[in-house]
Amino acid sequence: MNKRVDLLKSDVKEIFIKYLIPSIAGMMGLSLNILFDTIFIGQGVGSEGLAALNIAIPIFNIFSSIALLLGIGGATAVSVSMGKKEYDKVNKIFTTSMIINVSIGIFLTVIGIFFTEKICYLLGATPDVLDMVKSYLGVIVWFSWAFLMSNTLTVFVRNDKNPRLAMWSMLIGNFANIVFDFVFIFIFNWGMKGAAIATTMSPVITILLLSTHFIRGNNTLKFKLDKLKIDKNIINRILKNGFPSFIMELSSGLIIFAFNMSISNIEGAIGVSAYSIIANISLVCVAIFNGIAQAIQPIISINYGAKKYERVHEALKLAIKTSVIFGAIFYAAGVLFPEKIVLLFNSGDAKLMEMTCRGIKLYFIAFLFMGANIARVSYFQSIENSKASTLVSLCRGVIFVLISLLILPMILGINGVWITIPIVEVASMIIACVCMKRIDLNVSKNEELLT
Repeated sequence: MNKRVDLLKSDVKEIFIKYLIPSIAGMMGLSLNILFDTIFIGQGVGSEGLAALNIAIPIFNIFSSIALLLGIGGATAVSVSMGKKEYDKVNKIFTTSMIINVSIGIFLTVIGIFFTEKICYLLGATPDVLDMVKSYLGVIVWFSWAFLMSNTLTVFVRNDKNPRLAMWSMLIGNFANIVFDFVFIFIFNWGMKGAAIATTMSPVITILLLSTHFIRGNNTLKFKLDKLKIDKNIINRILKNGFPSFIMELSSGLIIFAFNMSISNIEGAIGVSAYSIIANISLVCVAIFNGIAQAIQPIISINYGAKKYERVHEALKLAIKTSVIFGAIFYAAGVLFPEKIVLLFNSGDAKLMEMTCRGIKLYFIAFLFMGANIARVSYFQSIENSKASTLVSLCRGVIFVLISLLILPMILGINGVWITIPIVEVASMIIACVCMKRIDLNVSKNEELLT
């Protein structure tokens, strides 16, 4: 961004728009990698490849959840501290986040390399798709550190007033994945292994590009090991702020795992393949919602720290309105063009086409509510209200999902699975609105004290 905006003084709508597209592009990175893997595997390997990929997907949710735990947690703490003019804490928070990130990344890489087959079974691989799952994950686990580092760095670079670099780093990494997907799957005929190699190219390229933010000296945030002492308060603050993002992202993997198990019992492998298509489309939609939510995070955090509550409320309203508009577009596309969506992944299986189209029409109802819920959780996180953000995240990511999956399929069969997420989002919206009212009352009291 050539012209640095003032998060405390510039027009909120202007700042939001400047952060929105880069934030969406950044958050879509991993989801687009998986989406193109799904498209190329569906066309080049077949429905068994789709089933294998869907079994492997939760590993990416683990990577993203840890990266966002440290990235969102650390960046929120950084922004709030800047708003409060606690500048001595800023680099300590950044450095602590990155050290934890690198340590966990190395640990996961080592564990993944030595226990690949056990991880495949743990994720639900069955004998008929084990070799495909193992072929895919056998490559991915070597780059666990890269997936963590790229996601965490993206958040910090965006918060360090360089959302454009964060966007282009992710976009170029994604484009490389698309090109290599085509080359490795269709030209070299490497199948699942080729898709995995292409996917690992993305975070490595993204990291290299993001590093230029620090090499060129454009950074306010600085990695400083000297005089750094382990500060338990900073670690606790990072983890508390990032925990809701950790839950939301990890629960996405839990949802995929739970859905795979439920659908497999009802429809078998063909049902899992249908859900693979729906889940991968959903990943892209959710990434856009997350991008909207992350666009307001630095705005809300720094203004909340500076006690400029009107600007905080304005940013939240913009995010909710934008999320609702996108949600309506996604739902309309699912209702009007389900066959065209499915044709991207499958061109010859009539049963898979029929089942997936029916699922899309029900599942996509959730998008009408999902974006606003994610925006509210981001608001709770951005003002460091970990209780509210954790409560809503647990409800929409774990509690309501598991309850619905236990009850609805018994009554409605496969349709009960497809309608689960819409019901969960509506119930979570009620919880989030109750939390909002309580927080608004407290904020109003603070505003009265300031006047």
